[in-house]
Amino acid sequence: MPTAAGKSPLLPLLALLVAVLAATLASSAGAAKAKTVTAKTIVLLDLNYTFVENQAETARPGGDDFARRIEFERYRHWLLDFIRGRYVILITARPERYRAASLANLEALPHWRPDEAWFNTRDLPPAVCKRDILERHIFPKHGRPGKAAYVAIESNLRTAVMYASCGIPAMRVWDEWQYGNSTKVVK
Repeated sequence: MPTAAGKSPLLPLLALLVAVLAATLASSAGAAKAKTVTAKTIVLLDLNYTFVENQAETARPGGDDFARRIEFERYRHWLLDFIRGRYVILITARPERYRAASLANLEALPHWRPDEAWFNTRDLPPAVCKRDILERHIFPKHGRPGKAAYVAIESNLRTAVMYASCGIPAMRVWDEWQYGNSTKVVK
């Protein structure tokens, strides 16, 4: 689906995926091991502004009632095509109280459900929330990077930097209006 500028958002994502896979292959001891690692890559998928393509727009019809805003969400179908068939952990800063409505909407509209879903139970900012989820839930179950292969799909630059500090490559998905010049490193 082309953007307003006429460029497909899939192309930058695919270029980053190729770079991540190439790095994984280059760092592997052998080709057979590399195929195993990439086949078992766990996708850490952000929800707000990443998978939800119209997050800001939902404020108009849904107003201040976030639970109602969920009803108006649309999802990036090209991203769904990319993650379908992979082990996906939805990791979101969205409050836990919206878990049931969020998952029900995912099942109803794109007819998809993540393998695992983690929501914000401690009212933490996105990067802090997701590091907490990694440390308390994901790493104990799946292992740390090096023992498990991860790739994050994320819109928030601070969260992408946090993933990088954990050794997890993050592919950025965002709308141009959202970040403008988003190539700057956030400190």
